[in-house]
Amino acid sequence: MKSGFVSIVGRANVGKSTLMNSLIGEKIAIVSDKPQTTRGRVTGIYNDDDVQLVFIDTPGIHTPKNKLGEHMIKTSAEAFSGVDVVLFVAEAKKPRTAELQIIEKLKGSSVPVILVLNKVDIIPKGEVAEAIGEYSQLYPFASIIPVSAKREDGVDIVLNEILPYIDEGELLYPTDIATDMTSRQLVEEIVREKFLNNLYDEIPHGIAIETVVYKDTETTKGEPISNININIICEKEQHKGMIIGKKGAMLKKTMSEARADIEDLLGQKIYMECHVKVRENWRDNESLIRSYGLNFME
Repeated sequence: MKSGFVSIVGRANVGKSTLMNSLIGEKIAIVSDKPQTTRGRVTGIYNDDDVQLVFIDTPGIHTPKNKLGEHMIKTSAEAFSGVDVVLFVAEAKKPRTAELQIIEKLKGSSVPVILVLNKVDIIPKGEVAEAIGEYSQLYPFASIIPVSAKREDGVDIVLNEILPYIDEGELLYPTDIATDMTSRQLVEEIVREKFLNNLYDEIPHGIAIETVVYKDTETTKGEPISNININIICEKEQHKGMIIGKKGAMLKKTMSEARADIEDLLGQKIYMECHVKVRENWRDNESLIRSYGLNFME
């Protein structure tokens, strides 16, 4: 039996979470087209007959604008150590400043690094070839693999390239789970994903989800049901109005989408209540960051 840890690093919005979901074969990490979607370490567990790989998806490298952003960068930096392999994800284009900075950090590590050049389905082949040539001159990558994580093209090659660097070892997690995140955390992330996809500009980045009640119970017919009560936290009063929308339309639409995904995830019905609350500048408030369940980033 082989088992090991694989961290996924890269700048914001290059497809790290999409890649992890494709590798695992299940949707674990939330996905949107906005940078900084991932806020903390998200663990996805790949199980096969003779191998278990624990993938750690990290926040995208970016310039932090608040304390939450600083925590996110710290979490990303820690991903270079304590793992068996690093997957460095970048768009299949010439490296940008952020990629060059990541490569400089990688030079201080002895962990094998596999470069995954993503989004080849929308990038011309000539640019992909140029990117491979430039990256190969910058760092001695263990492999350079062009992929389309969205279409799952090349994902099997990534898995095969990881395996030689994974040693014999005991199971790290039970084989019947795909993540170490709790149901409560997964619910919060699904709700946040829907707001990221439905809202614009800075508003969704200033949203946190706080679970007030999460209780598994039964209906009068003896069917399982989860009662969930959440607070949707935003930073400004005007953002609250936008989250709710005209006659509650935006809130109703977003929560309806979230409810469908949550019921699919849990395999049962849920009863969900939500309230929108304003907490001015919570992303710069350490105690509020912790109270919203983001202390796992330490």
